[in-house]
Amino acid sequence: MSGDVQEIPLGLVDRPGNVLRDVIDPDGVRELAESIREVGLIEPIIVRRRGERYEVVAGDRRFLAHRLLRAETIRAVVRDMDDAEVSVVRAVENLQRVGLTPSEEGRVYLDLHDSLGIGYKEVARRCGKSENTVLRYVNVARQSEEVRRGVDEGRVALRVLEILQGIDDEEMFLYYFRMARDNGVSAHVAQLWVSDYQKTLAGTYYVDGGGMSPKQYPVEVKPVYVTCDVCHAAVEVNKVRTLAVCAGCASQATRLRAVDGSSACTG
Repeated sequence: MSGDVQEIPLGLVDRPGNVLRDVIDPDGVRELAESIREVGLIEPIIVRRRGERYEVVAGDRRFLAHRLLRAETIRAVVRDMDDAEVSVVRAVENLQRVGLTPSEEGRVYLDLHDSLGIGYKEVARRCGKSENTVLRYVNVARQSEEVRRGVDEGRVALRVLEILQGIDDEEMFLYYFRMARDNGVSAHVAQLWVSDYQKTLAGTYYVDGGGMSPKQYPVEVKPVYVTCDVCHAAVEVNKVRTLAVCAGCASQATRLRAVDGSSACTG
């Protein structure tokens, strides 16, 4: 797949047909353009021939920066590549982007799996990742928009999502997921929630008509846990206290806790 570096007329170059992000950050492109104006293009883009024209394989942002600069030509490596080779190169380039969200990374693997018709083990091999990593991020990419956003924004950890997926009822899963998103729970707390849910299911039985009916026992009120912001221990939500503190006081409390050596709240 090697090729020579050439100066190609910018007007003969087309963007990739399938760009990972719907909108590329214009501020980032402008900053890149200013860098190229000052020091030039350090790494040429990669293109392939498409008839009398060229298609960007890798380096879309660099190409857009050149257009912003109204450059006449761009340095490029021209390679003869089939669609499968192009898909792999684009996938690897996308994985190297700064700030790639979990669902975006999952989409890279998912697109490669779908476009090439290969298994995730092979996707992992071609991307230099473990199969487990690939499957975890694909799992995020396949979730609803609400769930993807919660994970992408860092409000729900990947491990917490995976634990909560042990809840097979969609409505209950969303209930607990929103609790996790709004309270920032740990994996330990999420596991407590799933355990409580499964215990609740164990307290039901099938009636003759085929439906489910609760046993005629007093309903046990189960505690709901969240993560303490200070010691990170599990604490019942009704025992949580919210305080308004400035950054200085919060830092002092953290230092005192470190000196004291305490690891759990005393209530």
